[in-house]
Amino acid sequence: MTIYVVITVMSAVFLVLGLATMRLLKLYQLQTERIRTLQNQMSALCEGASGTDERILQFEQTLIKIRDHQHSLDLRANSQPGYDHAIRLARKGAGVEQLIDNCNLSDEEAYLISRLHGRDTDHAGMH
Repeated sequence: MTIYVVITVMSAVFLVLGLATMRLLKLYQLQTERIRTLQNQMSALCEGASGTDERILQFEQTLIKIRDHQHSLDLRANSQPGYDHAIRLARKGAGVEQLIDNCNLSDEEAYLISRLHGRDTDHAGMH
């Protein structure tokens, strides 16, 4: 009779151990799958961040090129003589010397503007 009790107790212990082992195995499998999923998500995030970094770098390089181009345009615009002002003066009858002095034009530029836009009656047919 004691042998039946011992066998029954041992069977119960093995059954509990077997169930516990199966439960731990299932938990291990679930955690392994979750870790795999998290690794995939982390890889996707890293790849996305890498692509974003490259795009930001390209945008920054493009912005620098645009700024440099704008700066060179601003420098050219500021360094150009005042042709519009010179044309207005020539239309009002200003002479070549006045255009040179007031608009910082070369002799040739002032002469050309005076010929094209001035009130000179000799060249009225050339407008």
